Amino acid sequence: MTRSKLIFLAVLFLARPVFAQTDVTGDWDVTVNSPQGANTTLVTLKQDGEKVSGIFKSQQGQLPFEGGTLTGSDLTFTFTVTTQGMQIPITLTGKVEGATMTGKADFGGFAQGDWTAKRSAATETSTSTPTTPPATTTATTTSTTMTGLGGKWDVTLKTPGGDFPASANLTDDGGKLTGTFGSQMGEVAITGTVEGKAVKISMVARTPQGDLNVEMTGDLDGDSIVNGKAEIAGMGQMEWTAKRAKP
Repeated sequence: MTRSKLIFLAVLFLARPVFAQTDVTGDWDVTVNSPQGANTTLVTLKQDGEKVSGIFKSQQGQLPFEGGTLTGSDLTFTFTVTTQGMQIPITLTGKVEGATMTGKADFGGFAQGDWTAKRSAATETSTSTPTTPPATTTATTTSTTMTGLGGKWDVTLKTPGGDFPASANLTDDGGKLTGTFGSQMGEVAITGTVEGKAVKISMVARTPQGDLNVEMTGDLDGDSIVNGKAEIAGMGQMEWTAKRAKP
């Protein structure tokens, strides 16, 4: 065999085929199927080699994220939803197939779901003025009774991301509770009951991925609430405690 033929065969065996890199840059309509149901959000993705970043855009505002990866057609990225002091990481993994994507969603280890995406035609939305989350108009009660649960409480939520402080301002009207629950993310209205020492509080937390129903239970122990459990619909349970705030 001549030297030229040997060189030709070596090239055939050693050469590696070069494939075009998948490009996900642009606007996508992402539908996440969570335990709360399906929710579609506009997501603008930016790609730099295998690195992917982006911005979720919804009526509640914009949620940027970084640290995503795209290896071939395999896409993975994580964004963190903070609701009432609770941080919940949501990881999406899937495959890119042209103008569509499909994959699995993990909700902070509490629940599983799936997701799909398609290229969005609403390109004007990606350049619009950032949306400011609507201000809460719920009035805070300033003259609450101090009987029962009435008054202000310092609340501690034990989340996968660590302890997060919050507060509750309650009015106790014969065992019927109303008021607000607040943190650095704002305030939401709450309702509930207290029967003997058993406390029940309900609220709806608003996140970029939709509303989450939260049910909190605990036991009144003097100026403390103990044995607290916070049930986030479809996403598991967290512990919480509270102490009556000092005047």
